[in-house]
Order: sequence, then C-alpha cells, then structure tokens
Amino acid sequence: MKRWFLILLAALILVPTTARADISFLLHESIGAAGEFTGSGHAAIYLSNICTEDGFSLRLCREDESGVVISSYRNFGNGSTYEWMAVPLVPFLYGVDDQSEIPIYANSKIRNFLKEKYRHKHLNAIIPAASDGTMPAGLWQMMLTTVFNRDLYGFTVKTTADQDAQFLRESNSKPNNGTFHTLTSNCSDFAGRIINRYFPGAARRDWINDAGITTPKAIARSFFNYAKDRPEMGLSISRFPQIPGPIVRSSDNRNLTEMAYTSKKYLIPSILFKPELIAIFSATYLLTGRFNVHKTYEKYANAEIARLERETRTASTMGLMYFAGNPGSEGIDQKPKRAGDGLLGNKETWKAHKASFAPILKDLIAQGLFRNEKELKTFFNDLELQSEPATDQDGRLILKVKYYGQDRILGITRLNLMAETSDPELALKLIVARIYADLNADAKNRNLYPEFWADWLTMRQLIREQSLMLANIDRTQGPFVTSPQPSNPKQKLVKLVIEVMH
Repeated sequence: MKRWFLILLAALILVPTTARADISFLLHESIGAAGEFTGSGHAAIYLSNICTEDGFSLRLCREDESGVVISSYRNFGNGSTYEWMAVPLVPFLYGVDDQSEIPIYANSKIRNFLKEKYRHKHLNAIIPAASDGTMPAGLWQMMLTTVFNRDLYGFTVKTTADQDAQFLRESNSKPNNGTFHTLTSNCSDFAGRIINRYFPGAARRDWINDAGITTPKAIARSFFNYAKDRPEMGLSISRFPQIPGPIVRSSDNRNLTEMAYTSKKYLIPSILFKPELIAIFSATYLLTGRFNVHKTYEKYANAEIARLERETRTASTMGLMYFAGNPGSEGIDQKPKRAGDGLLGNKETWKAHKASFAPILKDLIAQGLFRNEKELKTFFNDLELQSEPATDQDGRLILKVKYYGQDRILGITRLNLMAETSDPELALKLIVARIYADLNADAKNRNLYPEFWADWLTMRQLIREQSLMLANIDRTQGPFVTSPQPSNPKQKLVKLVIEVMH
C-alpha cells in the first residue's frame, strides 16, 4: 500500500526540485449557481520557487519547500485591504500541511474543520478568530481546500532563477494592497499580470468572446497558445480532480459566446426571441475562441506526454508525417496517447474495470455491506450526516461515525484508512463508493487512473482480509441513516439550477 501511495503522490502533486523552477496558471472550474450563470470559475498562479512566511509577503523558497499559490479576491477578511494572498500548494489544494494527510473523502464539515485548523496554526496573527471564537468570515477561506469543491487545471512552464528574482523585487517593492473589481481588475487580470511579468504578452483577455472582461479561460487559452509554440518553455498541464464526496461537482469554464449557444438558459430565449443571435455567437466562438480545456490537458497531461506531443506537432509541421507508415517509427501520433494511458486510463481499461466490478458489488450487496445500490449511491451524503471530523494521534484526519447506534472511527487518508483504529466495514464501504463513483462518471470527472488503481487494490485487500467481518454483517439491519435529515436547501437549489439550465 505504501508503494501505491507514493506512486499516487507522484501522479497528483506538483513537486518541484531545486534544479527547476516553474510557473503555473491554475484554472479553477466554475462552481455554484453563480458559476452556472457566468461559467467563469477562478484563476490563480503557482510559483514553485517562491514562498511565504505569513501569507501576505514573498521570499525565495528553501530546499524543503514547494512554492506557493497566489491569488486575488475581493476581501480576505478582518477588514484587510490586501490585493493578494499566498498559500503553500498542498494546503491550497487539500487544506493540510503534508501530502500524507490528504483526505480521500471530503464534505463541508471536513472542509471547515481543515480551514479553521490551518488558520489557527498559520494565519491567526493576521486573521484572528471571530469575537465569539468561531472561524472568521472572509475569502481567505477560498485559499484552502480548493479541490474539495472543484476540479483544477495547472498550465505549467519552466522559469529561471533570474525571472523569480526579478518578480520578487517588483512584488516586494510595492505594498500588497489594491482594489478588486469584477469587470476591470479581477482574479484573471491579476494572474495575467504575473504571467506577463515572466513572459510579456503571454496572457491576454479575449475581447471578442468575453465582451472585454478578462476571464480564467481566456488567460488559459492565450498562455497555452503562447507556450505550445515555444518548446523551450517545457509546457505541461496537470489536473487536480475534485475529491469524492457529497459536495456538488464543478462544471466547465466557458466563455460568454460559448455560454450563449451551448447553455439552455441562454439558448432557449435566443431561439424564441432572437434566433439570429445563435448563429452570431456560435460562429464567433467556433472561429475565434474554441478551446476545450480537458481535451487539451489529455495531450499535455504530464511532462513526458507534453514532450511527445511537441515532437508530433514538430514532425507534422516539417512534413515528416509520412514516417507514420514506417514500421520503424510506429506512428508518431500514437505515442502521446499511449504515454497517457498510465495516468488517465483508456476506454478499454475503464470498461474492463466496470465489468469486473459488477459481480463484486453484487456479492457485497448480498453479504449486506449495502442494502442495495441506492444506499451505495447515497453513502457519501449519509456519511456526512452521521459523522464529525477529528484527527488521530498522528494528526491525520478521521471521522467519528455514529453507525447503527455504535461509535466507530474511520480513517480517511491513505495512511490510516486501514489502521487498527479504523473500522474495516466503513473503510470498505468508502472505497467501494469511490470506485462506484469513478466507474459511473464520464471520463472528464474521474479520478486519475493511479488513484483509482490504488482504490481497486485496497478494495481487494479489504475483501480478502475481512472475510469474517463480511460474514458477520447483520443482513436485517435497516438503512445506515434511519431518519435522513433534509438536504441543504441552498445545495438543493444549486443542483436544480445546474440540472435545468446547464
């Protein structure tokens, strides 16, 4: 299990070395009802060689540090006027200090628990608790546990020590304050300015497709187009999937013109009242703004795939693609796809896993692990209703679960899921629910294949080692949640808006 955990971290986490520095544009998918209407999402910058002491000032990293994510929001809290805030990469993504503490399940309770724990440990001097001792308001919260509620894509290129030093001199020479404005100085404007300090002209707004407003997708597209034509920049793209759980899944970033002809909430009124607008918006986007983030990611999903993709593009440009018919070259355009199979999986692999999982699930239901498939589908939500987050003696996340009248502990990190104190029945339920979610999601919304494979091995190990536990499950017990609480009205409304209008 430890071996697979290390492989998983290598696949998921950007871990820079002292020999290389990077800058990444972090494209956050859109969330909530507001995101459904705008399609914009959020933008941030990751710098692997720049670090922070307090979240609001910058310095060069030490050897044991992995850089910071910098982003701009309207108000970070406590009456602050800061323009930007910086947080180390791992807590920005997962809300924890160490990669070994990353949870494999997330809900709103866990998210708030980790935010407050991190604030109290690292930010208390600048962002103190509220007057009643509770977690203070402010958008500092958006700088932690980012992938608990959305997918994130990182467009990464190499930088130099001189570029980092120049960026630090410029940043530290002026105060960290500014005025956030959605239309003229938003998170994408801020991220674009940083990119252009390193690579002038690399980040641009899309005047035509976004009506002059700078959006995250426009910056991603312009930065990608700039970098892909410059092989020396070493372009690659990372995807950080949203952690499985009951939190509503995020949705694609879209331009204004793209929204106008693909989203029902805009498309239907146009058909009824101004059908000519559909042709205008669709032609504008398809001719000047088309950019599929996930398909682009699949071609540049890690440094090796990106290198092979650049070789393919270079060969095509030079008119050498006739070598594809030569057995010695074996079709250069197929190499990037094969290189990505280990990270993303392929259709045949996912189809085979789904076929193999069906009889396993049938047996587990027959043994009483779940009463039926419906209970499996609601397990993430049921677990949130019946549990409270805490930490074990090693500081790793656990859930204290009320399980059929008993108090049980469930470890929710890779390192404590199968610890002696973690309940094996709940552990198996959680892993099976994760596998079920991946196998029933479309390709874009699955976990990376190494993480799925780690789940698969864990499931087989638990089934093998816990045969006695499975044999002793009370098949007459009722549902896990006997009196389900009413779902969160706000979350229910968000789901309805997305389902009806997307």
